Amino acid sequence: MPFTANDLRYKAEQSYPLLYAYLHRNAQRFLGALKYDAFEVDTVIGHVVEQLVRLGILGGEDRTPMTALDQLTDAQFYAFLSRSVRNKAIDRLRKRRLQINSTAELEGSDDEEGDTNPLNDAVESLWGEMPFSTPEAITVHIASQRELRNILKHCITVLSAAPNQLQAVMQELQEVGADDLVDLLAEELDFSFASTPNPHLSQHKDHAHKKLRHCLQQQSSNLTVTVALRLTMYTTKHSTEKNIYEVDIQTLAQEDLNRDDVRKGLSELVTEGLLDWHDEETIQLTSAQLKRLSRFYKEE
Repeated sequence: MPFTANDLRYKAEQSYPLLYAYLHRNAQRFLGALKYDAFEVDTVIGHVVEQLVRLGILGGEDRTPMTALDQLTDAQFYAFLSRSVRNKAIDRLRKRRLQINSTAELEGSDDEEGDTNPLNDAVESLWGEMPFSTPEAITVHIASQRELRNILKHCITVLSAAPNQLQAVMQELQEVGADDLVDLLAEELDFSFASTPNPHLSQHKDHAHKKLRHCLQQQSSNLTVTVALRLTMYTTKHSTEKNIYEVDIQTLAQEDLNRDDVRKGLSELVTEGLLDWHDEETIQLTSAQLKRLSRFYKEE
């Protein structure tokens, strides 16, 4: 075997390129018709790498507790990786099919503007840019995970006021293998999983995701995220043009932000492909752009 779970834990920099090659090969195999779509391949790889980081397998060394995965044989560990890739690939294939089939319904009248590309909703993962551009980036990423994890923990705690949404998120965390976080939250919130499945779980999950995204944006100290959040909060509908919203820079420059800060944040959002702005005093956006801004998150 080119690498083992032990190698990933204690020799992350040396074994990561081998892990990436293995995941890339399997992602292409399971993605079928999307095997040459770089975005989809990276999404699948990033999901598995994130999972390994959260579990403490990738680069955890002795700082994170051993898990059941550490006890697997090499063959069993490779089977786990392959199954993780396969499950995420199937998920991406299903989502792509849904996005393509229901784009008009999701975007509504924005279709008139040609803004129906399902890939337009792609923004940076909550866990940072994935996969890592270099093996050396792993160490920095792991350190940042702890701070982001605490923020996420706070935002999930807020969901305790909506039990069904909390159930949906806790189940999702359990499915991705974040058992330690689930156990910690369950103890703090006196939480237990429902004995019978909720028939509206998907709807509750969607509502929970919206609240989590909003909470994460509120907790962020990243200037670009702050400006994105304010754009979603302070824009008003254009008086005459359909599906157009607008806000001026002065309205965004409140509290701890000055006009220069706002302009810098707006420029970054343009770079991210989330905004069309050419240094005008009034920013105009479509409803589709507002939707993508509400999903935007970026670490420091």
